[in-house]
Amino acid sequence: MTTKFFEQLSSNLNELLKNSDEYNVIIEVGQEPNNQAFRVHSIILNSRCLYFKDKLGVITYNNNNVKIIKQLLKYSILSSKTVNVSVIFELLIASSEFGLEELIKHIQLFLLENNSSWLRLNFSRIYQTSFKNDNLKDLQQFCANIIAKHPNIIFDSDEFLTLSENILIFILKLDNLQMDEGKIWDYVIKWGIAQNPSLPLDLDKWNITINSHVLPPRINLPTTLPSRDSISIAESNKASELRKGGEAYLKIGWYKESLVDLTKSLDIEPNNAFALFKIVESCRGETYCWMDKFEESLADLNKSLEIEPNNTLTLTNQIEPNNAFALKIRGATYRSMRKYKDSLADLDRSLEIEPNDAWALNQRKLTNNNLKK
Repeated sequence: MTTKFFEQLSSNLNELLKNSDEYNVIIEVGQEPNNQAFRVHSIILNSRCLYFKDKLGVITYNNNNVKIIKQLLKYSILSSKTVNVSVIFELLIASSEFGLEELIKHIQLFLLENNSSWLRLNFSRIYQTSFKNDNLKDLQQFCANIIAKHPNIIFDSDEFLTLSENILIFILKLDNLQMDEGKIWDYVIKWGIAQNPSLPLDLDKWNITINSHVLPPRINLPTTLPSRDSISIAESNKASELRKGGEAYLKIGWYKESLVDLTKSLDIEPNNAFALFKIVESCRGETYCWMDKFEESLADLNKSLEIEPNNTLTLTNQIEPNNAFALKIRGATYRSMRKYKDSLADLDRSLEIEPNDAWALNQRKLTNNNLKK
């Protein structure tokens, strides 16, 4: 008897949405020509939804479509369930905006218990929405568990480079993130570079004049990632990881950090001819140069240009003693030391190998101007 009574009561209340007798609130939703006005009753809204306590009167709300508002109003009056999964997530978002705590909790539970496969199929949308909304704690935890076990679902996705700072930091702070810390570091550098659209996308076009940090100043990496010294990397891969880090640091103008990583890499592989060349290609000599440590720069650059021409490893990797890159950097170093004739000789040799190198051409022009003075 009680059940039938409440069924009839719910039916009667539902009629209020259809005939709107004695309404005293108008909610306008959408934009022309697809807008719609809902005539509802303040006493019901006020008892069911905290949002409306400060909004009663004439309300215009354009961020939610008409279909979603209909579902919200039905809930506010009847607490009826929505079974269409394609709509229910939008209902959850709108419920969060309106502060419908009961419905927020109910929908999250409904999705997690009955539609976990749908959540996984729409994972990108789910995690980006939930991490932006503190009301969706249950969905946040669902997403965090998946990301921790399968981090590549985020880091290798098309959306990774466009992640918001808050989402990235949330992910980095996951205690059980199952990814090597060295790889995380590299991904964060890539993300940071993507935040600076002024940097060229083609790494071959990067040059030594780039001196701005790629990460926004408000991102304090030490609070989100361990330092390089604390990153656990297998010994066999450590030199390679350090070289990559040194190269990345150099390209964003962090010369001291670059020097630390490149030097540590050489400490691990001091006699590796290819490693030494890569260090110079990754530019420890260049790093010294732009730190005004010209003698140290020359020492590295000279050593790189003295690599044994008959070394099997050198030949296998097609490394030539007359390396254009090292020559032009050494030429720039000589110029900074006011050794203009030595500078010109190196720049000429570099341009014989790569005649269209704009940077080397400019350095030679400047050197010639110095010689004329």
